[in-house]
Parts: sequence; structure tokens; C-alpha cells
Amino acid sequence: MYLKKILSRLAMIPALVCGSTLASAVFANPIPQDMPQFVVDFENYIAETVAPEVPGAALVVIANGKVQVLKGYGVREVGGSDLVTPDTVFRLASVSKTIASTAAAVLVQGQQIGWDATLYDTLKDVRFKNAAYGKQVTLQDVLAHTSGLIPHAYTNLIEDNVPYSDVVQRLKTVDFSCAPKACYGYQNVVFSLAGDMIQARSGETYEDFVGKHLFAPLGMTNASFGIDALQASPNHTTPHVLRQGKWQSVKVNQNYYNIAPAAGANASINDMAKWLMAQMGYRPDVLAATTLDQLHSKIIRNAVARSHYGQQPATVKTWYGLGWRVFDVGAYQNFVHHGGWVQGFRAEMVFNRELDIGMVFLTNAETRLARDVIFQFVNSYALDRQQEQQLPEQMITQSAR
Repeated sequence: MYLKKILSRLAMIPALVCGSTLASAVFANPIPQDMPQFVVDFENYIAETVAPEVPGAALVVIANGKVQVLKGYGVREVGGSDLVTPDTVFRLASVSKTIASTAAAVLVQGQQIGWDATLYDTLKDVRFKNAAYGKQVTLQDVLAHTSGLIPHAYTNLIEDNVPYSDVVQRLKTVDFSCAPKACYGYQNVVFSLAGDMIQARSGETYEDFVGKHLFAPLGMTNASFGIDALQASPNHTTPHVLRQGKWQSVKVNQNYYNIAPAAGANASINDMAKWLMAQMGYRPDVLAATTLDQLHSKIIRNAVARSHYGQQPATVKTWYGLGWRVFDVGAYQNFVHHGGWVQGFRAEMVFNRELDIGMVFLTNAETRLARDVIFQFVNSYALDRQQEQQLPEQMITQSAR
């Protein structure tokens, strides 16, 4: 287990980029002289354990208000020679949900909509089988997965490439599994109704609103939506799936691009560094602290297994906020996270505003190692703190499996 390896390193400074075991070149920003030890350990884990197992990847780590690591690993397509750089564009998959919720928060911040705005009042063409429950579903419910509708309502139709507008019309046939706000049920189609609400209240398309109010002011110059934008980028990755033990490139699948708020965004790790800084509170000109508090709040409790975290001890508690997962690990509270997975791509983003740490990991491969990255980051920090303060070992998580 890599935790033992981390422990063995706490007493020494390991080699950084030049000491990596990667066979391919690594594109990286200059290394800060005061890089925290846990960042050193975590980057070594990515470089030595994760990156060699995938065609390409990219990583940003922020600590103490600084970008500590910003780099690409490997290649954009297996068998090719184009290397992943900090400006290489990946699909974000469900990390796109964090953009949608933040866009809604910008509208709330500007008093153009409230979290309690209902779907029925905002979108006249959206109706549900149970009208009494349907009238209660709010913007907050859509973003927190507390609509009460059965989980993953018509995600299967999105996977079959049925147009989003047609799928929305079929929502009138979906049953509720509980009253709104009473239970957690992850959604993709229903979540994307937030984009329709943003368009209805702002008068702009969802994509234009995000571009104007988030991507542009944050300087996310390579961020975009849709398959055309991805493929138009001269520096974009190709998706890969594992077949007969080898990574094989495949065509980009259009289906989840049909629901832009839930899974349709693209970005480079440079873009995600700026997104991470904004979510950690370093861009109050765009996102006020009170807005971030709302986004990262613990709205509905859910099971660890339903957060896709694998086997974890009882010290790990999980919730869903507004487009974000939130979890506690023992005395460490309020880690904010979201992951994404579409064919050939994985993405993971996790941070803690109180601890002033965060990271984003992107890869052009469907690897389960992406899930491990979340808690390896937490573990690296916890072990470093334990070494400094002799904290109880129970605060450290198990590696995700």
C-alpha cells in the first residue's frame, strides 16, 4: 500500500520531476522552493504509481495560496508523440456539474434567481407525473440531487444519444421515490434543468452565460463546452479504454455532451488551476465567500458507497452540496470534491478551504486509479500533519480500492 511508502519518505526530501520514473517527458512549471512535504509525496505518487499506468494525465496542486504543482504527464494519444502539457484539453465529465452550480450561484449572487425558485414557475414546459411533488422541486433540489425523483432518471436515454429536449419531455412519466428534499438521488438529466433555469432567468444560453461570467473573468481560456470545441482545439487529448490489457484510443462519444450542465465541459489543467483557486476563495471579485459557503454546504447526507469512494472507515462521512460532494475524515472537516467519468476520460477535483489545500487530476483513460487519487491526496496531507503534530492515526483514511 502506498501509505507505507509515504511514511518512509516523511524523513527525507525525494527527487522531484527529474527523479520521476516516468519514461515520457513531463511538462511542468518551476517547482516552488518551499513546497510542503505532503505535496512532494503526493506528486511522487502520481508520477510513480498513476501516470505510468495511463496514456496521459495532468495535475495541479494548490497549498498555502500557491500553485505548487502544475504539469502534464505522458501523451495525448497512445502510440503518438504529442505530449500532454498544462494547456492540453481534457473532458471534465461530471466535474462539469461544479460549473453549473457555480453559474447558478452567480445568478443568485446577482439576485436574478433564488435557490428556492421552483422548476414549475421557471420552466413552463417541465412537468412531472406527481404534480404535488413536482411543484415543490426547486433550483436547490436540482443541484443537490434532492428532487425526489428516482435516481438517474433517463440517463439511459442520454447514453443512447436521444436528444436532451426529447428526454426532458419524457420526465413527465418518471415516478418520485420520495418527497423533494427527503432523499438523495443522483441525476444527470434532471440536474441539467439547472442550465435551462439559468437561461430562462438570464436571457443567455447556458454556455454563453458560463463563458461570460466564469470562464472569461477567471482566465480559463481553453475551457469550453461540446465535442466540436474539444476537437477544434489543436492541443486536445484522445479518449482511451482498456482492451485485452492494453490502452486503445477510441472516438469521442457525443452522448453526454448533450447535457452540458451535467457533463459537457472541457478544460486544461491550467484552466482547472484557475477554477480551483476560485473555489478555494482566491477570486472574491468573481465568487464571494458567502457564495462559496452556499455551494460547499452539506445539504443531504448520503452513504460513502454512493459517493464512489470505495471501502472507507467509519471516520469518513459524506454529503452532497450544490453541485459538489462534501466529506469529513475524522477531525478534518469539509473536504469538497467531485469526480467525472465518461468513455475514455476521468477527472477528480478535491479541496479544503479551511486547510488551504486542493488538487485536480485529469486523465485520458478509464482507470480506477483516478478514484484512489482523492484519498491519496487526503492521506498525504494527514500523514504530514501527523508527523508534525503526532495526530491520532484514526484520522487517516484507507486507500480507495
